[in-house]
Amino acid sequence: MPNNAPAPIAVTTPSIACDGNNGGPGGHPRVFLALNGTGRVDCPYCGRRFVLATGAKAQGH
Repeated sequence: MPNNAPAPIAVTTPSIACDGNNGGPGGHPRVFLALNGTGRVDCPYCGRRFVLATGAKAQGH
């Protein structure tokens, strides 16, 4: 991740949605992303990194 990149966003579920701006103007189309295996995923539009929070389950119900 570049030095000027925003801090990773901790999430508690293995799949998330990103719209680039929390629904505000200047965002991007909403995409759904999965934190498969690695416990992290970067949005292909805005580059935000999402990481699975400590103690959260990566898979399952």
